Amino acid sequence: MNVSEPVIVDSTAERDGSGELRHEGNRVPDIVALDADRWVVAWRAGLRDDRDPAATDQGSIRYARSSDGGRTWTKGTLAPATATHRFHYCVFLNDDGVLYALLGRITIAEDRVGNDVDGFPTRLAMKRSTDRGETWSDFPITVDVPGNNRGVVVAGKPLKHQGVWLIPYWRQGTRVSQAGVLRSTDLRTWTSGALAETPQGIGVEEPQIIADGDTLLMVTRALVRTASPEKRDEYYRTHTAYSAITTSTDGGLTWAPMTLDPDLPNYYVKTFYARGADGRHLAIYNTLAGPFAGSAQSKPDRHREVLHYKVREPGEPWQPGRLFADGPRLTKGAARGWDVYPSGDEFAPGKFAIVWEHNQINIKVAILDLDHDLPLDLAPGSWTLDPGARQDETGIHLRSTTATPVKATTPLIALCDFTVEFHGRVIDDSALDPRTGQGVSLGTKVCNGARRLMLTIQRGGVWTMRKGSTTWERVHSASMAETTWKVTTDSAGLARLFRDEEDTGVTWIIQDSSEKPGLTHWVAGTPGGNTAEAHIAWTKVTPTIAPIE
Repeated sequence: MNVSEPVIVDSTAERDGSGELRHEGNRVPDIVALDADRWVVAWRAGLRDDRDPAATDQGSIRYARSSDGGRTWTKGTLAPATATHRFHYCVFLNDDGVLYALLGRITIAEDRVGNDVDGFPTRLAMKRSTDRGETWSDFPITVDVPGNNRGVVVAGKPLKHQGVWLIPYWRQGTRVSQAGVLRSTDLRTWTSGALAETPQGIGVEEPQIIADGDTLLMVTRALVRTASPEKRDEYYRTHTAYSAITTSTDGGLTWAPMTLDPDLPNYYVKTFYARGADGRHLAIYNTLAGPFAGSAQSKPDRHREVLHYKVREPGEPWQPGRLFADGPRLTKGAARGWDVYPSGDEFAPGKFAIVWEHNQINIKVAILDLDHDLPLDLAPGSWTLDPGARQDETGIHLRSTTATPVKATTPLIALCDFTVEFHGRVIDDSALDPRTGQGVSLGTKVCNGARRLMLTIQRGGVWTMRKGSTTWERVHSASMAETTWKVTTDSAGLARLFRDEEDTGVTWIIQDSSEKPGLTHWVAGTPGGNTAEAHIAWTKVTPTIAPIE
């Protein structure tokens, strides 16, 4: 396994008699690994304020230390909330073993201005530890960021670049939220470089930075600006969304205009981005997040529930996304099943200590080892056949004379990006009802635990179900001749259809789904006795290796 068994650092959360969270508050943890054994984790411990029941994303900063590589932990409070101040974030800076905690301090009176009690604006403050995180003392600093309604918000790792310490941060800029870096040579006086120009209609937050030679790369979450919250909700339910990125060659004093990166999905939630000592790039991201409106129950299935990661070797394209974490649902309401807000630190080449929050209850840690090969074939088992299905040396035969589907299924190894390819033909075409799914002539379903590809070959062409829809839609005209079909999917769920190795030019976004990883071929007749019959000579599911252009 490339991800070790997770360890729960802390599971303190205020819950009611039914086990539900009394109030919502992200924990947004951070981790520093001094070596393979000595780790320090910090997180925000939310609190309930009866004067402001809607207050979110603020509280004390708790921390924990481990001297055995994350197996056991000693806990304490790094920055307690008071009657006048609370804290929004904590991010570590490691200066050759001397630790600094970057703290987002909230003045409660300022946070209560208006109706949005959300933990802003924040002022950057720092504490220092000279004993590997055992004790902490105040470390006075000055920061020259103009006043704004977000203040200084930090969610990414600092780094030292060409003799200057850099802290990635975001604040409210001109009309939208923007990102840049704070710069310091002594860790006490921080000046801001320029804010990067955002893409049209996009605000950016939670920046991460890495140094690749003389070039800085900044990766941010991106919020699509729309006419109304309802339109924004609709967008995230039906579209792909990507991180915004930019580069700087002068240490963050200026930045190139930001662009959206189609290799880095981002549904408005933090992506952890790092560069290893050996030059490999690592991104850990949520498959589906987004600022969805409504109650917890009305939000999409798999909302913030699955973390994936992907790796890029120097000079190579990104490898396929792989499963990192998908813990159980501990609540039915807010934050049900969330695995979100990852952070990490490399303690040996290719080995990262990763921390994240689960269900706004558990702070979890695990080791991510990048030195594991991808499986070549994702279908490890044999076929399970329904009555009416058979398998021989020529392949799988499926026949349904009623509306009851006849299926052949096999389990899959969980993976984010997959390619399915099969050779087959429709022998007896049925009449597809796009709403009920009756009349499927040669159906193919691939589930990876977070997403689901739905495809059927009919006399009139190829049909699919798009993200956000439960109705079949024709996307390509085709005959029933024996054909090799292939669909590639990428990290954002973008699918592309090929026929006999030729790109049809057809693309769509596959559905989000919690179905168990597996591959199914099926046919289904109609209640009136319209038979459906198909033959599949062979099928394979593999990782999507080549990037989708």
